[in-house]
Order: sequence, then structure tokens, then C-alpha cells
Amino acid sequence: MKHGGRVYEYAAATGRKLADVLDFSANINPLGPPESAMEALLSALPLIRHYPDARHTAIKHVIAGANGIPADSLFCGNGAIEVLELIFRAIQPKRTFVFSPAFSEYERIARLYGSSEQIPLDIQETVRLPLDRFNRRLQAGDAVVLNNPHNPSGVYWAKSDWMKHFTMWAEAGVFILIDESFIDFLPNPEDVSAVGEAACRKRIFVIQSATKIFSIPGLRFGFGVAVPEMVDRIEQTRDSWSVNALALAAASAAYQDHAFIDRTRGWLREEQSFIRKTWGSHEDIHVYPTSVNFFLARFLNGDICDELERGLQSNGMFVRRCSQFTGLGREYLRIAIKTRADNERLWREVSRLLDLRP
Repeated sequence: MKHGGRVYEYAAATGRKLADVLDFSANINPLGPPESAMEALLSALPLIRHYPDARHTAIKHVIAGANGIPADSLFCGNGAIEVLELIFRAIQPKRTFVFSPAFSEYERIARLYGSSEQIPLDIQETVRLPLDRFNRRLQAGDAVVLNNPHNPSGVYWAKSDWMKHFTMWAEAGVFILIDESFIDFLPNPEDVSAVGEAACRKRIFVIQSATKIFSIPGLRFGFGVAVPEMVDRIEQTRDSWSVNALALAAASAAYQDHAFIDRTRGWLREEQSFIRKTWGSHEDIHVYPTSVNFFLARFLNGDICDELERGLQSNGMFVRRCSQFTGLGREYLRIAIKTRADNERLWREVSRLLDLRP
């Protein structure tokens, strides 16, 4: 499956300059990168003459303090995908169960180490976890992957929805991997995140990412949380230099920039309201109740999405088709939430195209 955010390909395909591409296919915070991260980048430029700190000492201290966990329960990676790969390399599961639809990298990585099986989520008006129906299928040594908040729907599940099951599975020898790459967009991440549990419970892992919230996909930084024993195992089998000095500096500054995170959450509340009043009010579109900086829209049929995609691309706008997500069809689009001006421009064009539909 091709991911969103292929701006270089979009520009080449349409003959546009990169700056003229309006990309709604990648869920990147339009307010970033924060000035604090940019200033840290400039200050860190002289460090490129040295190898980066393989211990990741400074940023571990920042993340540990922000989350109230020990620094030795953290490990860092060149984005969330590397963090995920490091976990799989350490646990070596034969069978991996993925709650789907989901990010395609879960299945790709799982197949490198054994097999991947999709566990369909209940997707109707919202998205529900089928936990009770799943208990008997798990065996010791299996892995279960969940992204929370969920991509591509934007829905999240509070810990009260799943912690009892996940704790029971982990105690039975099952590995639990929770990708929280969009957690920082939530107003209440402490009610959702399993960081505290992963730091003290064996076989529970959490993955988080700086890429989306701080708008640094070109730098890439992610981190994982696990019990110190597992962190030691991961660190012994990895490339010590995969996280560059500039990414470490930028992410360290950004995670301490609480004003930027607060501003992001304020912006998002307003734009989510705009999406509900526009997209959510159209009788032919079902918008799932998003909690993050993107939303999933279901149309009456795939032909409408084909028409929208062609019309939008002719105007330099790109959205994420979802037909390759397991459990979704041609009638689904995932759309990033951007600035008000960009969101209004997209909605005007979508409205025009829908009105032209015979």
C-alpha cells in the first residue's frame, strides 16, 4: 500500500512546484515545526561533525520527566516505524494479530517475522473494538497490534475500554504493541496512553512519534516504552547511530514546548468544529467522530470518490484513498485537517464537485 504524503510524486505528476501542492493525504500538524525546534536545529548544526549520542540521554530525560516514567524504560528510533521494527526483532512473534483497518506497516513488519492476521474492527457509525470475541484465539508468544488513536478513523479508546483485556493477555504470555503516534493531539492523553503501564508491565509496549505533532517527517523521531529488561535487549541488537543529532535536538526542544502543544490543541478544536459543520452536515457523507488531526469520510459509493479525487488533483489537492486499507472500500477517504484557509478551500472544491455530480 502506498502511504500518503508523497508530495514529490504529486508535484511531478501534476507539473506543479512542491509549494503549490496542497497535501491532505498526510496527517501533519500545519502549525509546525515549532520555533523552538527550528532554533534547536540551528544550534545543533555544529554537532553533525560528531556521531550522535547513541544513549539518547538528553531526550530520554525530557520524555521520562513529561510522562512520569523511568528513563531506562525508553528507547529511541528513526521514526515510529523503526521503533516498531526494533520491538518485533526483540520479541520474534510467530503470529501477529492486527486490529484493522490499520497502518500497513504493521502487517508488513509482522510478515517478516512470521504471519499477520487481521482482526476486523466493528465499523458502523463509529469504530468499536471486538475484544471479547478475540480472547480464545490468542496463545503465548503471539503479538497483538493496536493503534490508538486509530488511523484511519481518528477514533480513540480510553484505557477503561481495553486495559483489562490487554493486561490479561500480557499475563498469559501475549505481546501487546500499542502505537500512539497521534496521542499528543488529544486534550486528555493521560486517559488514553498506556505509557505508564508499558514502563512496568512485561510484554506491553508503546510506540510514540514526534513526526505528526511537531511536523518533522523529514527529520524523523520516535520512541518506545517497555520494561527496562526489554529495553536492554532491544539496545543490544540495533544500529546505535540511527537517530541523528539534529533529530535528537529538535525533538528534545519540541517536547518541552508546552505552549506549542496547547496552541495545537486549541487550533484542532476549532477545525474539528468546522469539519462537523461542513463535511458532517452533508447528507451523502458520513464523517466518523475524529479526535485527532484527520478524519475518515464514507461516501455513497466509490464512483463519487473517484470523481472527487480526479477533480481535486486537477487543482493540486490530494487526499488519501482508503480502498487498500483492510475492511475499507473505494467509498472511503481519509483527509488531514489543515489551516482554516486550506480547509475552506478544500470544502469549497468538494462542494462544487458534488454539486456537479449527475
